[in-house]
Amino acid sequence: MASEFIAHIEIPVKDTDKSADFYSKLFGWDFRPFGRGYHLYNSHKGFTAGLRKADNIVSGDTTIFHLRTDNIESYLNKSMELGGKVYRGKTIIPAMGHYALIKDIDGNIIGLFQGN
Repeated sequence: MASEFIAHIEIPVKDTDKSADFYSKLFGWDFRPFGRGYHLYNSHKGFTAGLRKADNIVSGDTTIFHLRTDNIESYLNKSMELGGKVYRGKTIIPAMGHYALIKDIDGNIIGLFQGN
């Protein structure tokens, strides 16, 4: 049986340096060059995230992952300040909490989740 925890996510981006700066300022992820233009964030707690150079990104045509947060509104605001967009504002999930969707600077849709 696979673990219910995500070990690694990979985000296609047009400019790895610019996207590393965006995600660093938004989520505090410290990306490091990992060879061949790839950038890697390692939490050292079993989770990594990679930025992969892509020539073309089709917004909404990729898997959407949701990051757990304690304050969705602050991440929505911070995303907009950094050049991202709110794709779906804070929305209730009955008996579970709330979620929202942002678009990063390349149009990738990233989910935010805030439990009850």
